[in-house]
Amino acid sequence: MALAGNALVAIWNDILPASRDDFFEWHPREHMVERLGIPGFLRGRRYIATDGSVEFLTLYEVSQPQVLGSDVYLGRVTNPTPWSARVLPAFRNNVRGACQLLLSAGHAMGGFVASLRFEAEPGREPELDEALVQRVLPALMELPHICGVHYALNDIALTSGNSGNQRGRVIHLPERIVLIEGISAEQLGRVVAAHLSADALRALGAKAEVLTGHYQLEYSIQNLAS
Repeated sequence: MALAGNALVAIWNDILPASRDDFFEWHPREHMVERLGIPGFLRGRRYIATDGSVEFLTLYEVSQPQVLGSDVYLGRVTNPTPWSARVLPAFRNNVRGACQLLLSAGHAMGGFVASLRFEAEPGREPELDEALVQRVLPALMELPHICGVHYALNDIALTSGNSGNQRGRVIHLPERIVLIEGISAEQLGRVVAAHLSADALRALGAKAEVLTGHYQLEYSIQNLAS
């Protein structure tokens, strides 16, 4: 099961303790439902960290990158609901990427996902992308308990307006994102350590810093009408 569509919104965040209960109700009851009501938003998922420096990972699978520049979507982003306006300032360590997919393959949606965020060394971008798309990530699909591999590149044209200090929260932008889905947290950890370590990615052309997190699925909402 590849990701639905050809674009992806990936969001990492922590939440202030005082707003935690509010966040847990707002996100599935209003916010994700609202986003899935936008034409072109196909599926949303939220994960919680089992091992990672940022607690929550939210993924929105989108039909085309153009959806993320549409008037409908931008209208929702710039005009949050009262509940959103109350919760969003409590976000911390917020990273948001509106991404084009360079690779997406799989046979099922995994209950566990590893996320890796990193940058390419200047001048080595084609080398890094080719290695991951052609060799490294497809090979992981042959390993036990791995059910999906995805590689995404943040599109600055779609996200630059949503970086910086926005409605009480600071939003950072990723560059390159790898997502590995699996049915076993233990095996997923072993696969990432063996094949996608910072040293392994650096040998392919990535910068030294790789931010890795391991997450478990909390819930998923799908736009069946799409």
